[in-house]
Amino acid sequence: MNFRNLLVGALCAAAVVAAHAQSSVTLYGLLDIAPAVFSRSAAADERMVKLNSDAGSSSRFGMRGTEDIGGGLSVVFNLEAPIDPKNGAVSGGASSGSCNAAAGCATETAFWRRNAFVGLKGSFGEVTLGRNYTAAIIKQADILGTPSGINTGFATTMLSQGLSNDFWNSNQVRYDSPRLGPIDFSVHTAAGEGGLGESVGGNVRFLQGPVVVSLSVQKNKDLADRNVTWTMLSGSYDFGKFKLHAGADKVDNSDGVLGFVDSTLWTVGARFKATNALTLEAQYWSVKEKVGASTTSKQLVLNADYQLSKRSALYVMFGSVDNKEILAIAPLWGNQNFSGAGNVRVANDKNNGLAMGIRHSF
Repeated sequence: MNFRNLLVGALCAAAVVAAHAQSSVTLYGLLDIAPAVFSRSAAADERMVKLNSDAGSSSRFGMRGTEDIGGGLSVVFNLEAPIDPKNGAVSGGASSGSCNAAAGCATETAFWRRNAFVGLKGSFGEVTLGRNYTAAIIKQADILGTPSGINTGFATTMLSQGLSNDFWNSNQVRYDSPRLGPIDFSVHTAAGEGGLGESVGGNVRFLQGPVVVSLSVQKNKDLADRNVTWTMLSGSYDFGKFKLHAGADKVDNSDGVLGFVDSTLWTVGARFKATNALTLEAQYWSVKEKVGASTTSKQLVLNADYQLSKRSALYVMFGSVDNKEILAIAPLWGNQNFSGAGNVRVANDKNNGLAMGIRHSF
């Protein structure tokens, strides 16, 4: 009897150890959709009403996992696909670095275009291999953007400069350091294989109490050996219920890489947590192209975000743009907002957009 009990206990202990060593896989996602009205489109001066997706946050579906392999090491992976909740389609293309549709590169729509990587994580930090956010951009997106998400404001202005090509890079090796006192940093490199442009970049960030300062630099080389380099500096100060943030960037595209605009940007904004559920924010953006007449396009974003629960929220978002020649900023982000009859990026004109929507994560 004692031997049998000992054997059963040993088997149970072995099962517990094995369970701890097994992979943990999480399915997750986010859906963001809103009825919206725009004062005009690029095709007509008439008011346009539509069901707008992703005004604040990008809708997505994915799976992430980790396996503890012992010695303080874990294998991690992430697969993430975009979703358009209006019709269930996999939205968007798969631009990467200096390869983009404007440059005539192969930008086939990929199902797992948001993320598709595997890596190793430990006390040394994390190394990932595959398609991932670039090290330079993602730490900036953390501290700039409205409560409802970074798409309207951050992404709309980045798109006008061509930096939307650098949100993700394929063929990428990325390293993220652990916290080293008040500092952390990330670096990445992306090989120019498969007809895609090369990329190298990184970010260093200072976090101390209410202060965050983030500096990013990235350099891309296209298939014709032309270079584009961009630098971004941002910072924020959190007073508690009130938070101030500001940032500036410079895109040096003197080589004329297609899809990028020689330009500068600056932004300033404030966020106020009115109640535990309600957050209000205003942010102003100014983008100046350094070609042609060197004109400046501007955007103002107002956002109210009301948390219904930890996973669900209602929001109202207003975007107003005053666009000049080369740069055309969309008043609100949204799928099918950038081409065809639904294009709301209008050069040399003003345009407003108002969205009232719901966001749910799972």
